[in-house]
Amino acid sequence: MSYGKTETAKKPRKPATGPVRNRIKRRLAAGEKLLGAWVFTGSPAICEIYALAGYDIVLIDTEHTPLDVKDVLECVRAVEAGGGDAMVRVPGHDFSHFKRLLDAGIHSFMVPMVDTVEQAKAIINACLYPPRGRRGFAATASRSGLYGFHENYADVAHEETFLALQVESGAAARDAGKIAALDGADCLFIGPNDLAGSLGKLGQLADPEVLKTIDKAAAAILKAGKLAGIIPTPTRDASDMAARGFSIVIGECDVPTLKAGALADLARHRKAFPGRA
Repeated sequence: MSYGKTETAKKPRKPATGPVRNRIKRRLAAGEKLLGAWVFTGSPAICEIYALAGYDIVLIDTEHTPLDVKDVLECVRAVEAGGGDAMVRVPGHDFSHFKRLLDAGIHSFMVPMVDTVEQAKAIINACLYPPRGRRGFAATASRSGLYGFHENYADVAHEETFLALQVESGAAARDAGKIAALDGADCLFIGPNDLAGSLGKLGQLADPEVLKTIDKAAAAILKAGKLAGIIPTPTRDASDMAARGFSIVIGECDVPTLKAGALADLARHRKAFPGRA
């Protein structure tokens, strides 16, 4: 530095940031089938382990958990650190919840209990910027737009957003083809447990009526040219579901896996360690 002279400030180097890419959406568009794992614990470590293990999708559940947006973002970052791709199941259809998660840089969503075309339209509307929808704009200050470094994010955000709308009632199953036909409905994901419950057969996932309803809904989704997703059922595992035309199957889950491992370990050693009274 030369004293007595004004030093010309150097222009900061602009970070090298390409456009945001939704790898889940692109892989599915290329015809790949994706296997996923559910995370209910909200543990970033478990999220990272699933990603490192090689699951195509790590699905972070906020419908049946107390996780908030900050918890979800920690999990998403852990998935990304493990080289994986995250999807978030939202609690419901609240407009502001979509906005906050989108601004947090989450691009793939599963939405529960989408029973009608009108509900589906409202959800799609909430996730897209005008003129395609009415998502609020904050891309210059939020993670979604890389804090302003992704200068044309708003122009391409619709290309990066992936919506899997859940078919979880008899009514939704009957209208699956109409819902799937909507622009912006990328995938219809059948939820066999709640679907069975709506038919008066909760827990009966091998019931012929339940299976017939699933098959009819899946056929309508595929006929509409959209992707179908599902969980495995007692008589149809993930590979079987893939053979039936489902592009996304999410079966592995952190809570039952942890429970099964703990119980198996205790059973092996209970004779030597009697445990609590």
